[in-house]
Amino acid sequence: MQKMDMNKLKDKIKQIVLNEGAKLVGVGNQERLKDAPPSANMDYCLPGAKSCIIWAYPNPIEALENYFSKKERMSIKKAQQIGYAGSWRTALIVSGFIEKNSDFEAFPVIPNAKYRPRKDIPDYIKGDIRYPDFSLRYGAVAAGLGHLGWSGNLVTKEYGGSLYLGGVLTTAPLEPDPMAEENHCNKCKICTKVCTTGYFSENEQEDMQPVIIGGFKETYAKRGTFSQCGIGCAGWYGLSEDGSWSTWTPGHVSLKKIPEEEWRNNDFRRNLFMKIMSDKDTPENIRKFNQTIAKSFANVGVLENVGLRPFTDTNPRCGNCNFICVADPKKRKELYNMLINSGKVYIDKDGREYVKQFNDDGNEIRFYPPTEKDFFTKEEFVNIDGIRKNE
Repeated sequence: MQKMDMNKLKDKIKQIVLNEGAKLVGVGNQERLKDAPPSANMDYCLPGAKSCIIWAYPNPIEALENYFSKKERMSIKKAQQIGYAGSWRTALIVSGFIEKNSDFEAFPVIPNAKYRPRKDIPDYIKGDIRYPDFSLRYGAVAAGLGHLGWSGNLVTKEYGGSLYLGGVLTTAPLEPDPMAEENHCNKCKICTKVCTTGYFSENEQEDMQPVIIGGFKETYAKRGTFSQCGIGCAGWYGLSEDGSWSTWTPGHVSLKKIPEEEWRNNDFRRNLFMKIMSDKDTPENIRKFNQTIAKSFANVGVLENVGLRPFTDTNPRCGNCNFICVADPKKRKELYNMLINSGKVYIDKDGREYVKQFNDDGNEIRFYPPTEKDFFTKEEFVNIDGIRKNE
C-alpha cells in the first residue's frame, strides 16, 4: 500500500479529529518543547517522537450557565464525559490511522489521571505533586492552540480555557502549525475568585520551574499542593470565604483559610482526609457522600485513564477555574454572578442533593436539581457511556 506524504497525512489527521467532534486541532513539534519542563518531553512516552497533534473539546455555554446557577449539573457531566472519553477515543483512532497509513509510530496520550514520578522535587512535597506522562497543555501551546492562562490552564482565542484536551504523539515529522501570537488570558483572575481552595495565588507567579515553549516563557499563578486542589475539585469541601455560596458539595468548609504551610504537612493532610471520610463529627449522610466520591476516584485511579471512566463516575462538583474561563469576558462575569448568587448544596437524609438559595425578594428557596436518572434517558446514558468503549 502506498504511504501518504506528510502534508496529506497531516490534513487527514486534522479532518479525523474534527469529525470526531473536537473544535480545535493543531500540530506542534519536539523542538518547540525542548526547553519546557520534563512532562513536555515526548520521548518519555514515545522514543523518537517528533510531533504532537493536540485538540480541544469546549464546554457548551448553556451547560455552564446551568452549572454555575445550580439549576443542574448533568449537562456539564455529559460535556466532561464527551470531552475526556471522546478525546481518548479520538487518540486511539488517530494513532491507528497514522500507523496504518505511514511508516511512523504513534502514541495516544491519556487525557488525565496518568502521572509520572518526579525524583527531583523537594522531599516535603514529594507524593503530593503530579506531572503527567505528557502535558497536553504544553503540547497545545506548541501546537498553536493558545497559551497558559493565570490558572495554568490553556487559554484559546476561540473558547477561552473552558475545554478538554486530547492528543497523539508521533515519530512522523509533521509540519508544525504557527504558534498563537497573543495570549488571550487578560489576567482578570476571576479563576482565583471562584476557587474555594486557595490552590493558586492571586498575585504571585509560579517559580518552581520555567515553562519555555517555542522560545517564549509561559507565566501562571503560584500553586499549592495537589491535595489542596483535589479536595475541592472532588467535591469534599467547597465554600466561599464569606460563606454565601458553595460548589456542588454539602462540605461547607472554606479551604482558603488554611495556611499554605499546613498543606505541606503530611500529618495535617492525613488528619484532614480522616475527618472527611470517617470522623464522627461529620454527619453520617455527608460521610457516605464523601465515601462515594472516594470510591469513584479510586476507580479512575485503578484505570489510570479518565478517558475510560464510566459515565456514572463522572461527577463534576467544582472545576470552577476551568469552567468559568470562557472566551468572552462579559460572559465570564455573568457566570461569576450566577455562582455567587447560586446558594449552597445540601444532602438530605436519603443522600439526595438539594439547593438553598435566596430569590430577589430575599426569600429562601429550596429545590432538588435533576438526578442522573431524571435527566438522561436510559438510551442516552448508554450511548454516552459507550464513547469510552469506542462504540
